Amino acid sequence: MIREEMKKIWRPGMLLSLVILGLVFYTMFLEFYIKHFPNGPYNTGVVEISAQLIQKYGTSISEAEMEEFEQGLPKLRRQADQYVRESEFGKKYGLHTYKQYDAFCRKATEEASQNGETADQNEHYADAMRMHNYLQGDETNNIEGRLYAASWFVEIYQARKEQGADLENCSNQKERDHASFFYGKDKKWQNLLPQEVPETTSDYMGYLLIWICLSVCILLSPLPVCDRMNRMRALQYSSRRGRNIYHSQFAAVMLSAFLVTTANFTVFIGLFLKNGTAVFFPCKMYSFAMMQLSWPNWTYGVWCLILLMIGYLVAFGTAGLVFFLSHKSGNYIIMMLRVVPLGIFLAIFCPKLMENALYFNNPLYRFSGIAYVELLVAGVVFLVGMCCSRYFS
Repeated sequence: MIREEMKKIWRPGMLLSLVILGLVFYTMFLEFYIKHFPNGPYNTGVVEISAQLIQKYGTSISEAEMEEFEQGLPKLRRQADQYVRESEFGKKYGLHTYKQYDAFCRKATEEASQNGETADQNEHYADAMRMHNYLQGDETNNIEGRLYAASWFVEIYQARKEQGADLENCSNQKERDHASFFYGKDKKWQNLLPQEVPETTSDYMGYLLIWICLSVCILLSPLPVCDRMNRMRALQYSSRRGRNIYHSQFAAVMLSAFLVTTANFTVFIGLFLKNGTAVFFPCKMYSFAMMQLSWPNWTYGVWCLILLMIGYLVAFGTAGLVFFLSHKSGNYIIMMLRVVPLGIFLAIFCPKLMENALYFNNPLYRFSGIAYVELLVAGVVFLVGMCCSRYFS
């Protein structure tokens, strides 16, 4: 029976529709986080320098190791000086060092801003922007971004060492007390993980979860209402085996939800890993480079697995709710009037659930004040879906 119900769900036309819609959704919402990661030359420099530090020192960096890293800053500055000195604009304006270039850019930008001029109207400003692009481009291997990242790492490391956690971002005493976990004798704050990595991952997972929930709605919602419209229930109830059809349909729905969720995670996470974030899997969730603290101190890789678990819970809960709504609908119009609002709610809810999940700045945590609320909410969605589909249909 389950096999026959699966055939009703997995129809070729429906699968083709899901593939086409998935490609459209990927192009509109997901592709950006793969093609444009890291976003901007400065973030690119931060991620690149972080990967180099991990390769050399491991997933944490001690004070002695940071001092050794700081000794390499003059070499980076000399490289930047050389690029400035040998550039077309450096020769044009007599710029010999990166410091002179930086002062020139600031002055040109201020003058253009004060006079309300654009790059087409102000030659100095236009040349400053061209040189800016040159120092951030492939020709110089983003020397400006790398120099910024290296200098920033040294500064923020020293600040964390002297001042500890940024308690201004802590809104209550519970958060301040938790900060001592990272800034105690074990010095867990010395971990290495650029903030761009978990932020991009959680944003990507939020949009991916929207698509997963929508694909579950599209795939599963026609099954019960179609049987009802074709008067299959009355026919099935004429036999003892047919009276148990609900259990077979429920099993087919849950299995289909698992399959479509797994397929989406496999394809889209495989695409996401092309951006090179896998190198950070052994790193802890919080580091001195993070602006926000995290509740657990798992590795980034374990945190990603937890996000997958949250995704599965929400997907199963969505499948249960869709099955319940469709089971109670007499035709496709009524079904759509019930399922479409659910899809809209999920489109709003999913990004907030995944955004910086298990960090202090997660929207659901900020609203509720409950630590690990993301896991709790995902569990509630799962239980509500299961209860509705099993006991109220």
